[in-house]
Amino acid sequence: MSERKDIPVADQWRLEDIYLTDAEWENALRAAEKLANDFGRFEGTLDKPESLLECMKHDSAMLEIASSVFAYARMRRDEDNRVSANQALTARAQALLTKVETSASFLTPELLSLPAEYLREVCEKPEFAEFAVTLREIERQRPHTLSKAEERIVAMAGEMAAAPDTIYTMLADADMKFPVIKDEKGEDVRITHANYIPLMMNRDRGVRAAAFEGLYTTYQSFASTIPALYDASVRADIFSARTAKHKSALEAALFPDQVSVSVYDNLVSAVRRHIPSLARFVKRNGKLIGVDDMRMIDLYVPAVEGIDIKLPFDQAYDLVTDALSVLGEDYQDILRTARRERWIDVYENEGKSAGAYSWGTYGTHPYVLLNYKENLDSVLTIAHEMGHSAHTYLSNKRQPYLDAEYSLFVAEVASTTNEILVLRSLMERYKGDRQAQAFLTWHLLDGFRGTVFRQTMFAEFEREAHAMAERGEALTADSLNAVYAGLNAAYYPQVHQDPLIAYEWMRIPHFYNAFYVYKYATGFSAAMALAEGILQEGESAVARYKEFLSLGSSVPPLEALRVAGVDMERPEAVDRALDAFDALVEKYEELTK
Repeated sequence: MSERKDIPVADQWRLEDIYLTDAEWENALRAAEKLANDFGRFEGTLDKPESLLECMKHDSAMLEIASSVFAYARMRRDEDNRVSANQALTARAQALLTKVETSASFLTPELLSLPAEYLREVCEKPEFAEFAVTLREIERQRPHTLSKAEERIVAMAGEMAAAPDTIYTMLADADMKFPVIKDEKGEDVRITHANYIPLMMNRDRGVRAAAFEGLYTTYQSFASTIPALYDASVRADIFSARTAKHKSALEAALFPDQVSVSVYDNLVSAVRRHIPSLARFVKRNGKLIGVDDMRMIDLYVPAVEGIDIKLPFDQAYDLVTDALSVLGEDYQDILRTARRERWIDVYENEGKSAGAYSWGTYGTHPYVLLNYKENLDSVLTIAHEMGHSAHTYLSNKRQPYLDAEYSLFVAEVASTTNEILVLRSLMERYKGDRQAQAFLTWHLLDGFRGTVFRQTMFAEFEREAHAMAERGEALTADSLNAVYAGLNAAYYPQVHQDPLIAYEWMRIPHFYNAFYVYKYATGFSAAMALAEGILQEGESAVARYKEFLSLGSSVPPLEALRVAGVDMERPEAVDRALDAFDALVEKYEELTK
């Protein structure tokens, strides 16, 4: 693997756009510290509009500088995690964020101690325009905010509430050891979290069976410990919800995004209606891989051979840019500017952070970390991360700092829309190649299976587990396994249900961040509906989509999606995406005859 100094400069991001020198970074850090040290003077004065306005300006400036200081430091560290100087920058930046958050901790409690009429009145004043969304969001929390002393107790309990997740992580990632099995060459390979799915994609069914049994018998051996951890996590969710005066843990989890329980329920209902199409897809894959008695061990095997997209990065980037021409020349210009002005860190090097992300600072532009390889997955990763970046760029361009960051509920929409549009473009490009068409269609359908159907099944499990605890029922291995096994049988009725699949819930770390997984399914569904609308409707759909990308958090996430043309509060939104899934299954069956 190359050292960073050997990577061409043109393929490295230019963090100097944030701070030209280390001295500039130091000056910014000191400026944020000074603002934090001075912030206490506003305490006890927020009942005066002029003081509140000055406080909000001070807070916004402080947060913006501190976030830039942290982003720069962390991205420097991600370039090469071995460099101690970069580690030190990140540690100092993290300490700054803690100091900033602590200095402003009085803000929300003090504002909520004032009459609701006061906040409503100041939000109507023109000089408060860039702070109105933030202040209204604080006011929205009033019914769920306790006294200052009570909030302090709840905050102190937060560390205990986080313990199940921490303990589970240590158990699953550090202490839990999986067995050694034989691979298709007869060589020893130890099962790990990282290689489990690759093992399940192996063409040798014996390898898949050994990996499946090895993983889940290991989890089975912790059938007392893991349910106890999850029970503690669920009880913590319920405690948090009840102290904040929410009706349920689910309602409490949806509150920050202003999402109603009906959105969650509509997702589950819509996905359930389309399970027959999932069954057709799975059955077809079984035939293609030569399996008559489809088992859970067979779900991950690629049913058709792939097309070989081996392109140098610039050609792959141009392919993505061309594929997104449907979004207009101005959208493509963002992508071209990103490449020309070095927003992107392209290649792997020693010490560089793995994976990919889009990040950045409000005052400059987004940045993208990649570890590019010459394959289809990397091409789609370009599309995905540039979707995030275009979303951030347009929101930053239109919105003031405090309103620019969009909700996690919509965070994956733009990135997934890009991926779908690129896949659709590749299908068009390889129109005469039946094998390529089959592979690309399988790729999109398998994304549906893993993101919409699987994550919705997880969402059902979380909903039922919390409901059981709220009814006073015990959460044990037997009760939780029964729920999960029942759901798995409902989603995969045509697949032989190995008893060990009942333990699969034990390996899902997302369950310790309750009611998050449904966002993957809603995001994918919204993206599919938007992509199909863009391709069918053209310019008017594109205009609505770009407006959505520019809204940041200036409106609630559901309202932002309605601007784009998707109403996630109506079952039709998810149905529209799943109708596309149904049509793709029919196409897939035809292509693979």
